[in-house]
Amino acid sequence: MIVDSESNINAVSSKVIERFELKAISYPHPHKVSLINSTALKVKQRCLIMIDFNSYKDKIWCDMVTMNVGQIILGRSWLFDKDITIYGLSNMCQFEHNGKKNKLLSFRLKV
Repeated sequence: MIVDSESNINAVSSKVIERFELKAISYPHPHKVSLINSTALKVKQRCLIMIDFNSYKDKIWCDMVTMNVGQIILGRSWLFDKDITIYGLSNMCQFEHNGKKNKLLSFRLKV
């Protein structure tokens, strides 16, 4: 999972959808996004992703895209909704949820 303060969307790789047999649904308003470079990717589907980290459990709508840079990208909407603080040097983010402080360290999901 990648936390990206520059991304305007929450995105999930089509590989994650396939690997974990998640259900993607047609996006109500298809659109295009650019990730990493100027290549525009057409977003036609989205998926409700379950997040579960100890005391933090959530469901987040993510646009399904074909990408190799990360499996799940949580962008500005999630960061701002949860009032996330990002610590660049330690590659960690911190936020409060239901009165408990949560720290998320960077990690990789093998697909």
